[in-house]
Amino acid sequence: MTRTLIYAATFLLLCSTAAFAGPDLDQASNDVCKCLEAPHNQAKKAMELLHQAQASGDMSQLMSAQGEMMGVLSESNRCFEGLAKKYPEIDRSNELQNKVMAMAEQKCPNPAMNMQMN
Repeated sequence: MTRTLIYAATFLLLCSTAAFAGPDLDQASNDVCKCLEAPHNQAKKAMELLHQAQASGDMSQLMSAQGEMMGVLSESNRCFEGLAKKYPEIDRSNELQNKVMAMAEQKCPNPAMNMQMN
């Protein structure tokens, strides 16, 4: 009987700890960075092509990069849809979404933004 009560109390303690822990914002921000990796790489490539096109006057490479970017953005959107399913609590909270995105901006800033500032 005592052993059963100890198991039940331990089980309740573990369940309540998990319920109050909330979503893992750090892991969610890592997942956001994974979703943004391809678009960030493509944006960096597009910025480099833009600088080259401005210098040479040839915009043809930039136009082809624009088409590639659309495919990359579509793939990234699918990735984010998966995150909404993986982290429903974050998906329902603008406050948590803002926290995750702020963390992601620190971990994996958009390289195109850095290039524009320079």
